[in-house]
Amino acid sequence: MNQISDDSLVLSDRAGKKNIGSFQLGNDTVWFNFNPKLVKNSKRLLPTKVLQYPTENYALGALYYDHWKWTVIQRGGLYAIRLRDLTHPELKNFTGIPVFDYNPIFRVKAFFEPRFNETMEIPNVLGQLIEWKVMGILRFELEGKKYELTALDEAGKLFVIFSDETNGKETYPTGRYLYVNYPDRTGITEVDFNFSYNPPCAFTPFATCPIPPKVNRLPVALNAGEKVPEGH
Repeated sequence: MNQISDDSLVLSDRAGKKNIGSFQLGNDTVWFNFNPKLVKNSKRLLPTKVLQYPTENYALGALYYDHWKWTVIQRGGLYAIRLRDLTHPELKNFTGIPVFDYNPIFRVKAFFEPRFNETMEIPNVLGQLIEWKVMGILRFELEGKKYELTALDEAGKLFVIFSDETNGKETYPTGRYLYVNYPDRTGITEVDFNFSYNPPCAFTPFATCPIPPKVNRLPVALNAGEKVPEGH
């Protein structure tokens, strides 16, 4: 990775004079090696070598240099670099995410029915299918009607990718995400749709967001959680 100017980084198969470092690919790993001269002369403490993929926690694989931050992801068996400019002008123009007023109606008790050794193929916005571990089924009632959602495993948490009848109107067209706490010993947990949030695709065309599976498309308007970001 070379820094051509203050506002650009370039990937190349050759090291340049302004080389920041290099990526080292293993059979199933990606390491980043900072340029030793850069490490020695930098005012900021830089590691010499960092495992960027895989990591148990996505944030652990993040690296910083100057006003840049990057991580490594894998999609469809291919690696990609997710690069962020921490001084991008749009950050200053960001006015926040509009949300519905908190409504306790959309905080419901749910019975969690676990699943074992079960996976599901979840499509993403690129059309790729991602095999995801299914943790179980959340069964609940909302305003007298029964519904259910399939919960997936995401970093050791119950993760729900869902859509509802607000999508494309008040909320992001393809759906929203929600984390749910593990159930108690009786199998009961709480699903609070007031904490539903937008996928990264609501903010950038460079994201690779998974979209709701058919089983998680709810025939009800959930006027809770985050709305469509302004300007997106």
